[in-house]
Amino acid sequence: MSRRASPPPTSASSGGTYYPPSTAPSVASRKQKKESRTGRQVEKPEEVVERQTQHHQPQQQQEQHHHQQTQQHQHQHIHNFQQQYNSNVHNTQHSHNHTQPRQQTHQHSSADAGFFQEAPRLGNQFTQDDGFQRTLTLYVPGEYVNALFHDLSHLGQSVISPEILHYLEDAERHPPELESHDAFAQRSDVLRTSEGWKKLLEIGAKEGCVAEGYDGRLGRIGQFARYYLFSPSSGLVTCPFAMTDGAARLLSRHLAPPNTPPSVNLPTPAETARRQEQETARRVFKRAYHRLISRHSSVRWTSGQWMTERPGGSDVSRSETTAIHEPIVGSEELGPWVINGYKFFSSATDADMTILLARTPNHKGLSCFYAPMKLANGERNGVRIIRLKKKLGTKPLPTAELELKGMRAWMVGEEGEGIREIATILNVTRVHNSIMAVASMRRALNVAKAYSRVRTVAGGRILSTVPLHLRTLAQMELLTRASTHLGFLTVHLLSLSENPATALPTPLIVPSGAATALLRFLTPLTKAVTAKMCLSVISESVEALGGIGYLENEEPLNLARLLRDAQVLSIWEGTTNVLINDLVTSLKRPSKAGGEERYYSVLNDFIQENLGNGGGNIRGDIGDILERAKVVIWTEWKKIEETIEAGSREELTANGRRLMWSLAYVVVGTMLLVDARRDGEASAVEAVKRWVLRREIGLNGERGQKAGENGTEGDTVLVFGDKAEVHKNGQHKL
Repeated sequence: MSRRASPPPTSASSGGTYYPPSTAPSVASRKQKKESRTGRQVEKPEEVVERQTQHHQPQQQQEQHHHQQTQQHQHQHIHNFQQQYNSNVHNTQHSHNHTQPRQQTHQHSSADAGFFQEAPRLGNQFTQDDGFQRTLTLYVPGEYVNALFHDLSHLGQSVISPEILHYLEDAERHPPELESHDAFAQRSDVLRTSEGWKKLLEIGAKEGCVAEGYDGRLGRIGQFARYYLFSPSSGLVTCPFAMTDGAARLLSRHLAPPNTPPSVNLPTPAETARRQEQETARRVFKRAYHRLISRHSSVRWTSGQWMTERPGGSDVSRSETTAIHEPIVGSEELGPWVINGYKFFSSATDADMTILLARTPNHKGLSCFYAPMKLANGERNGVRIIRLKKKLGTKPLPTAELELKGMRAWMVGEEGEGIREIATILNVTRVHNSIMAVASMRRALNVAKAYSRVRTVAGGRILSTVPLHLRTLAQMELLTRASTHLGFLTVHLLSLSENPATALPTPLIVPSGAATALLRFLTPLTKAVTAKMCLSVISESVEALGGIGYLENEEPLNLARLLRDAQVLSIWEGTTNVLINDLVTSLKRPSKAGGEERYYSVLNDFIQENLGNGGGNIRGDIGDILERAKVVIWTEWKKIEETIEAGSREELTANGRRLMWSLAYVVVGTMLLVDARRDGEASAVEAVKRWVLRREIGLNGERGQKAGENGTEGDTVLVFGDKAEVHKNGQHKL
């Protein structure tokens, strides 16, 4: 049985009884019933009617007048609407542009109206980098600083210029392409790279990203200072520059004739042929060397570096590439060795030459070879490009699999000593990798800092003044400064190991004859640590911009590009675990007598001499902070030294990551202390406090600020420098 829903009460009878219109009692009858219940006299019906008529007559007249006015207004409104409608129709027929817009009563957003976030703007990438400037002055004497800083200031503005950013975006949008066959099915192997890639190669070469290390006044420091600024805008042309630099360094060691004592016996025909071949090789190497270090586009070369094969990965000893000695009489263009094999990864496939490893028939060890990519007639020198790699990042960089068939080459060094020869290149390319990581960190952090200055959050507060966000930026700044010190210490040691005569007066002490040994230890450490820190800082920078940071933004704000490119830095030139193996080997090597040699003793001397040098001119609270830091660093080093002394190589390798970070803590702490002792500058002292005394060596803030300590002012000084005005409420004004 259906039930009819009760209608809701009307507004007039809300809370009372509802009466359908046909059955509702009259007002008079309801009043009569009420008065009868209360004992009042009941009016007769005719009296009620007469009273109501007298009472409502003026009201009815008013209502009638109002009704007449309402009708007049309605007629007028209809008349106006008809006129407006006719006018609109007339205007629409003649022009759509004369339609009267409706007046908006509420503000709302649209594609063209509403709130628009102000875009962050990057300033000069050198003049706004106080930490980098301080690092450079550790290694550059005062009389050279002004000239160097002038050049770097110009480059710091150039790397964010519309021209370079256009080339960078072009290189990203147009990755390399391989045309393996022509229209008639003939093998062509035409490799096409973007115009942006080619232009960036020219710009980097002119700026001295390679050449400055060989012909510049400040050698490696001047070279890598330029490299640091150019790298984040380079479109990864720094990769072929790294291999070019390594190849130039390797060939430079084989330009002078060997110091062989004269023999009283006449040389055999085989010995004579071998000496002639070596002399010809030196002429070939010399021509290639001068091309590798040239700044001129018509002369300069870039080099590849081919070691990785399918069986081995990082274990190059499993190489399947072979080399056979088959000389061609009277030819300097075509080397005497014929190489066949397959290289699984070859970055900079568009290079002009390459250094590679191959196995010879008469020797168990691998040998090192130099080979041009093309012959004089323009044909490839026995190289076939099988395919280009599809990669997560480094998209402008042509990386390929190559088949070598009849490639002509010259041996570099002695047969079977290829690993030792290629180590020269690895030392250089690992330093390049480290500075690329440091530079990428700085660019990402600069974007995050610039965004924090223009982003407004709840309460109208600028993001850079929010304590939690400011603390995060301070942690990122600390890691970036730490990596910068570690990277340029390694650059300095590279320069000293190559040419001790380039040593200039510096507050940093490198014990006599210790540069090469320190470099052997610090190169894998620096490369591993900077790559890991780089990923952390760039990832945090992406998060600092929220969803905007995750997008493919226009340059120079494209953090997505920096993040995906940074991922390869922990893989190139050896993964973290491979580097840890090298690190442990550099600390404890088997001696010829059968035991183990204490190679880490040179690190003890370096730390001891630099901790004990200087610092006496700074007094007061700052002096106390630096003195406490010195004690903490030395105590920590002695604990590490005991661990190295007691542990076997296998045990040290198993705990290698902990050892790696512990050593980085001590070395970076020493460098930060040396820096802060010079003048007690606020941001330098703050870095010592956080890295050494609070051990804030990660972005997770494991230890963070001490209980009750207000670090907001210190955060501001570290992130924005002494120029930032700090208010009492912890906010800052830039």
